[in-house]
Amino acid sequence: MATGPGRLVGDRPRGPFMYPGWIRDVSRVRIPTPVFIFFILDVVLGVAYIFDYLAGHPYRPFAAFLDLNGEGNLPTWYSSIQWFCVATLLGIFARNNLSPSLGKSWLFVLLPLVFLALSLDEVAQIHEWLGRKSDKVFLPGGSRKNTPFAHTGIWMLVFGVPFLAGFVALTLAIRSYFQRAPSALVKILLGMAVTLVGALGVETFYSFVAPNSGYGILQGFSEELCEMLGGTIVLWGSYELLARHGFTLRLERAETDQVVPPGRRSGGRKP
Repeated sequence: MATGPGRLVGDRPRGPFMYPGWIRDVSRVRIPTPVFIFFILDVVLGVAYIFDYLAGHPYRPFAAFLDLNGEGNLPTWYSSIQWFCVATLLGIFARNNLSPSLGKSWLFVLLPLVFLALSLDEVAQIHEWLGRKSDKVFLPGGSRKNTPFAHTGIWMLVFGVPFLAGFVALTLAIRSYFQRAPSALVKILLGMAVTLVGALGVETFYSFVAPNSGYGILQGFSEELCEMLGGTIVLWGSYELLARHGFTLRLERAETDQVVPPGRRSGGRKP
């Protein structure tokens, strides 16, 4: 279809208007509305945390409610909901594609269970508990005091690295399920990479900054923002996997049978 003299739809601009192909690819990316809402919430929670610090924590209960490094507050429950949504979407896919005679399909069942465990960990503080137990086993005197990891311990090395290796091995074992949606697998792996950069990498610096200093606030903001954004990217990949296999979610009004009064036909008039 011509759009002008000598110009066709899809022609690449020439001369000073030329641009790389990857820009066109990025411009075609369409973020599903539910995923976009999660991205917005990620940023809102992070910015609210920074503004509360800059304002000097004017209302302490509100500051505790938004504390990204806190437990049992809004960011904690939000992250738990994120991972639960991922587990639900992947659980639906696993249920619809489960073949009891095929061992690989049982491996896929492990994937939503992993994210369900991450959701539970957010509210039950499982990795913190495991971290305290690992201190007693691997650190001198059974305490993280007088070590470079006085605040965090070494759970990132004891549990984080094996988790990363296990997750990569699991996704490689079930990658055939992503043949119709390879970009969904990329998003899930990318999201987990971003999450683990925050959880295993940025958290390490928490032992080297004062908790309530500007550096401490920046460290907490960076760590938790990585985890939230990573979770949303994983959610995007899970959503895309279902969508590529024809899954849709619809809310429709149920049809009800019309009640015909006595002596009146469905046409509306008496005989």
